[in-house]
Amino acid sequence: MRTSVRTPHPADTLDRGAPTGLDLHPFLGIRRSRHAFARDHVPAYYVLEQRRGPTLLQRGVIGALDLGSAQRAVHPHEQVFADKVATQRTVLRAVGGNPEPILLACRGTEDVHSVLARITEGAPDTAVTGPDGSRHLLWRCTDPDRRNVIAAGLSRHGALLADGHHRLAAALEHHRSFGGRPGPWDRHLALVVDTSRHPLELRAIHRRLPGLPAEEAAARAAAVATVEEITGAGPPPAPHSGEFVLIGSGRRWSVRDVCPRRVRAALHGCPDAWVSLDVAVLHYLFIGRVWRIGTGVPGPAYVHDPAEATAEDTLVLLAPPREDEIHRLAADGVLMPQKTTAFGPKPLPWLVTYHHGHQTRSRPRGEPLQSTTPPVRAPLTSVCGETAGHRCY
Repeated sequence: MRTSVRTPHPADTLDRGAPTGLDLHPFLGIRRSRHAFARDHVPAYYVLEQRRGPTLLQRGVIGALDLGSAQRAVHPHEQVFADKVATQRTVLRAVGGNPEPILLACRGTEDVHSVLARITEGAPDTAVTGPDGSRHLLWRCTDPDRRNVIAAGLSRHGALLADGHHRLAAALEHHRSFGGRPGPWDRHLALVVDTSRHPLELRAIHRRLPGLPAEEAAARAAAVATVEEITGAGPPPAPHSGEFVLIGSGRRWSVRDVCPRRVRAALHGCPDAWVSLDVAVLHYLFIGRVWRIGTGVPGPAYVHDPAEATAEDTLVLLAPPREDEIHRLAADGVLMPQKTTAFGPKPLPWLVTYHHGHQTRSRPRGEPLQSTTPPVRAPLTSVCGETAGHRCY
């Protein structure tokens, strides 16, 4: 198993007298157009819609999340890898800000929903097609009254951190490095979606075990669980909760009814709730003890597409956890193992960027927030050398 660090939880730094809702601010964004980036000079919230053909996949609002409120109101649900947090902090410093928002899921923001619906009745300020053909539409909200409704509505709600655990952990570390000195580093780009209106997709993240033939994996698993080979043609069946499907060498096996005594022994010292989490049982019992992956050999790889099965390795398919279970555990401060869930759809990186050097908060009373930085035209290339239409981290 790889070394991990725990994402800071709201209870770690909770100020008992502080508000417990989201503190989301308008900001001066750098928006992507077809061939360049353009700087905005009036602070705005950015309303995002993602569509596939005529189908509305998602609607939410992008703003600059105060990191102090994040430690009170944002509930992470997964542990993180220390090395990935370090990588994200390197990216943050290289970019000078955040080119991709973290994804927050909240529920019941009716007043905010009404404002977003009215804003999206007009023509979008930005429209970009993603690599998968989905459309990403962006509206700027600069009207003070509408901004006030959005800010007040979100201030009454906490949120689940659906995606961006490593980025948020990196931003919190970066913020702490300034010793409490205020500045643009005390906020982070965030997309807030009311999932009672626009439910997120939730998929499992599967595991590929390098160098372990599937026949051997199935034989070893039989010592602690019921293992049956799956016959028949067609795609592999989706596993049920409490079941794993092993794939390799053109064969498939179902692994279920895992010995409870062996599970409890493997998860000794872990949160009690992990006993019912398939991913925890997989990593601590099967990967760590039965198959002994990660000791002197490469650790498991994280796979989204079952088509990535190979003849030499074993692919382990998992069922996704239930979303209500994720919300419940996160609210209780229980973090799941790393790479447990894949929430979506995610916004395109570089669609709108929160750049530290473009922000300013001091202004004469009554004057709009202005930037002294001139407009910029830049090629759509990230610091990672990838085009802006693809995730670079």
